[in-house]
Amino acid sequence: MKPVSIEVVSNVLTTYGHCIRCEPIFLESGMGKKSKVEDIDEYPPDLKEDSLKLSELICELHQHYKHRIRIRLIDAQSPLGIYKSVVHRFRIYPTFIVEKKDICKGWNKIKLEELIDKHIEESTPYV
Repeated sequence: MKPVSIEVVSNVLTTYGHCIRCEPIFLESGMGKKSKVEDIDEYPPDLKEDSLKLSELICELHQHYKHRIRIRLIDAQSPLGIYKSVVHRFRIYPTFIVEKKDICKGWNKIKLEELIDKHIEESTPYV
């Protein structure tokens, strides 16, 4: 069975990181983690809460569906995020695009799970 594709278009908290080779140097100097925390602290509280809520929802989905789903997070402000919002006509974040066609806007977990279950049933071969 092929996993059900879920694209999550949402506002994403961005921190400035370092390349893999430079990261140990910045960590040893004490600059690495401090700068990331300061970056996140600059965001408004509601955006940080939404990010945490989305993280928890994605973890719940992963625990419930395990290998039957594949989740891809897309920043709403990236070119791909803007493209998805124009093509699928939404301005509410987060929006979940299931199998590139079914849309679930906002935090409606029940509707999202119904869409996922529908696609899992469609992709399950009958024996």
